[in-house]
Amino acid sequence: MDSLLNHEAERWLQLGLAFFWTVTYVLIILQGFRDRTCGMPLLALCANLTWEFLYGFIIPFDPFQKIGTSVWFALDCVIFLQFLLYASRETTHKKLLYLSVAGLLVMALLLHYGMHVEFHDKEGKYSAFGINLMMSLLFIIMWLKQPGKGQSLAIAYAKMIGTLCASILGYAMYPESLLLTTLYILTFLLDLLYVIVVTKPSP
Repeated sequence: MDSLLNHEAERWLQLGLAFFWTVTYVLIILQGFRDRTCGMPLLALCANLTWEFLYGFIIPFDPFQKIGTSVWFALDCVIFLQFLLYASRETTHKKLLYLSVAGLLVMALLLHYGMHVEFHDKEGKYSAFGINLMMSLLFIIMWLKQPGKGQSLAIAYAKMIGTLCASILGYAMYPESLLLTTLYILTFLLDLLYVIVVTKPSP
């Protein structure tokens, strides 16, 4: 069906989500180097990397999207290297760590491709918003485990605004999808909670 928005509005939302998500990744990288940690939960990072690899290089669906996804993939690779650098210092079982990470990457890639085929989802929208919901929840859990480390209020706001742009765009394109609408709402509520949690001073 046709979008509820005109082309210009869609393009502004696309630019908004691309800008704010790029800012989110850059801030996570900078905060990670500052705090000597990885600022993105491992599950979310593996899901992100494999989604960006699949839809940025293997089955891209839009020239503008391909550029943005390729940039995000490069930034996520830096975050992934931060994880390997800092996480390996915190464990004596490095081989097990690397095998576990490799397994997560393979599993995530297979799940993304499976959803792509099963739902005839050429844009990867279901897995993308599923990742977003998972990430929003994991960011909150990460903050509760290590308050202030690898995270900031700027990251929380940038993620929330970028995801809100994507959600409005998604709803305009697929207003009939109950699953996607549920994902938009739940993710926004968790992002809002994340902002509130990060706003409170660390104990």
